[in-house]
Amino acid sequence: MVSYLNKLGLSTRFSGTILVVLLFIINRSTLLMTPAMAGFSNLMARIKPNANQLTIDFLASYRKMLVSLGSADKLVYNESIFTRLTDQWESKRVIPADLLFQKSPVEAVVYRLQKEDARLQFPAEVIAGELRGIEGLTGFAAKFREQGWVILPAELSGMYKNLFLNILAASIGLDYLYASRQELLTEAERVALAALLPEAEIRNFFGLRLSRFPDSFRSEVSAYFNLPFEYILKRALHIGAVSEEVAEENRNNRQPIRATTLRRSTSSRAA
Repeated sequence: MVSYLNKLGLSTRFSGTILVVLLFIINRSTLLMTPAMAGFSNLMARIKPNANQLTIDFLASYRKMLVSLGSADKLVYNESIFTRLTDQWESKRVIPADLLFQKSPVEAVVYRLQKEDARLQFPAEVIAGELRGIEGLTGFAAKFREQGWVILPAELSGMYKNLFLNILAASIGLDYLYASRQELLTEAERVALAALLPEAEIRNFFGLRLSRFPDSFRSEVSAYFNLPFEYILKRALHIGAVSEEVAEENRNNRQPIRATTLRRSTSSRAA
């Protein structure tokens, strides 16, 4: 380095001085950069691409739980089941083998709901089915990519299965209108009950403005509509056939429904 500087016409003494200054600057820069560079090197060493994690994150962005039936602690079970089902669908493009598939019923439900309420917008495909013997499953509605999913426990009774199929399907059609899950569920119930329970027929049963509903009345109404009485009462409240006070009192004092012979039917509607 000194000889090179001498060739430039600089004296040996002056060239040595320049060399000392350059080495000081280089060493100083190295000392300042070392901690940052070391930290960056350590960080890059810790970050290793994980193809499986990238796939999971990608699929998660396409999953959306809309409504989970039951108490809040059941949400984790329903989400886990939904993840498993959609993972199987994504990898094999076939309906999971343990899902009891119901194509025709859900198509009929979607048609009836859209006829009742023009606001509903459904994805191109709605998958509905039942799972048997799955611990923690209470039922849910969700979206995956361009699909709507409705999953229910196979152990549900017929009247609850039909009711929840309608409510959960309605939540898929209304999803774009509501950011809150609770608001979505409330409106989905309202729309589903309006489709299942014609106003005129509800008024036939609740037209007497009763304040209390004996077991015989509850059984008769429930058997006629083939739906749980507490949801029929909700529909009566929605249309103003009962007051909020009456509905609340009867919700708090629910009595078991006993089977009885249907005595009253003023409509040609089939049960």
